[in-house]
Amino acid sequence: MFAKGKQLAGQSSLYTIGEVLRSSLSFLLLPIYTRLLTPADYAILGVMSPVFALLSALMALGLPAALVRFYFDYQDDPATLRRYVGTITLFGLVSGLAGSLLLTLFGPAIFGWLLPNTPFHPFVLITIWNSGITVVSVLALQLLRARQQAQYFISFSLVDFGLTTALIIFFVVGLRMGALGSLWGQLLSAVVMAVPALWILGRAGKLSFSWPLLRSSLRFSLPLLPFILGTWGLNVSDRIVLDGLVSREALGLYTLGYQFGVLLNLIAMALNNAWQPFFYQNAGDRKNDAMIGSFITYQVALMVLMALAVAMLAPEVIQIMATPAYQGAAAIVPWIAAGYVMRYLYFFPVNGMLFHKRTGWVAALTILAAALNIGLNLLLAPRFGIMAAAINTLVAFTVLFVMALIIGQRVYPVRYQWGRLLRLMGLALALFLVSWRLAPGVNVWVSAALDLLLLASLPLLLWVTGFFTPGEKERAAQLAHQIVGRIRR
Repeated sequence: MFAKGKQLAGQSSLYTIGEVLRSSLSFLLLPIYTRLLTPADYAILGVMSPVFALLSALMALGLPAALVRFYFDYQDDPATLRRYVGTITLFGLVSGLAGSLLLTLFGPAIFGWLLPNTPFHPFVLITIWNSGITVVSVLALQLLRARQQAQYFISFSLVDFGLTTALIIFFVVGLRMGALGSLWGQLLSAVVMAVPALWILGRAGKLSFSWPLLRSSLRFSLPLLPFILGTWGLNVSDRIVLDGLVSREALGLYTLGYQFGVLLNLIAMALNNAWQPFFYQNAGDRKNDAMIGSFITYQVALMVLMALAVAMLAPEVIQIMATPAYQGAAAIVPWIAAGYVMRYLYFFPVNGMLFHKRTGWVAALTILAAALNIGLNLLLAPRFGIMAAAINTLVAFTVLFVMALIIGQRVYPVRYQWGRLLRLMGLALALFLVSWRLAPGVNVWVSAALDLLLLASLPLLLWVTGFFTPGEKERAAQLAHQIVGRIRR
């Protein structure tokens, strides 16, 4: 089991780095955005981010998820696999370009109603084409993930990250183009990265089209579209809803605070990207049930530690990175962080549903939770503002997890280690409350140091409270002995 755990840990770390590099620009560029953009201007990026997330997912038609799932069905038949990859590539390319053209023609009417405070030209138009062109890059990365070629995944991500960063800095800092400069940088980077993406897909596939192969994938992926809409409703629709309910300045603060949730989501997606193929490979043998349960506990422990770090350190990070106009964003971060822990827990029962190709349940549950989130925001945000939206995020993700757990245990029962998980979360909550009580009136650097000490105490508290099993303690002692031996050499 430890050998498989080592493999999973290695894959997870590489995917985590790759996902963070690809998708964390909005967080890493905060010092630039919060100094060169007012909260009202920054709100434009906050609104365009959910538009991009929705359109890029819809134009891909759920095929990236199908590519990962069906890769394992065809991996023993190289000829069929090559035809399959070629078919998905061709259809994905056409879908992205056709969708962009249609929205260019009909988008002004649609987005004029949906986003009355945001001009279609140029902000939405640039985002539309960025979404369509990005489809091929997403397919290429999913192919690398299905092959478990994490080193190529991170290489592609690193180039994408560097190019996008350079272009955004050039337009925003060099040319002082503000929010528009960020959007132009993202679009030009997407155009350039489409070239190596097509090369990767072209080498793995055969330039052909097979309707039977596409049809089987669409049967799997199209039911995921409601799921994609629901996921969008849960993750990012709040900024569009808030656009008409709170001031632009308040929306800018919410956008900044939510960036910490985006960071956690990147970590969660990277962990799940590594876990999903591993789970598919081992879920067919019920002898692996105990191993699966243990690995879930390890991953949740890592996610809880990351969320605790974000919740504790967000006030200090915002105070250091941003101007005083943005300081109010820190109040919403703990609620967002807790919400994304619940969302991460939801992945585990969902993977069981996907293993049995029960995508209909995934879509239905996600839509219900998204409707709850949007409804709560419409009801409470006009009165309680952005704080209500943050709390609604936690409520909606918690409801989503509970529903997925009930259904998931019927489709594919998992031996969750509830005692260990509850002990982990209880200790994390206690440490956060201690940090919250110590924070007021303390120097920012002293406060950060205290938070780091509290974070470092979590593994020790888990050790002394019996979280780790005797076998895990023995293995940890062996690893520590090996590390000490290497250092002494």
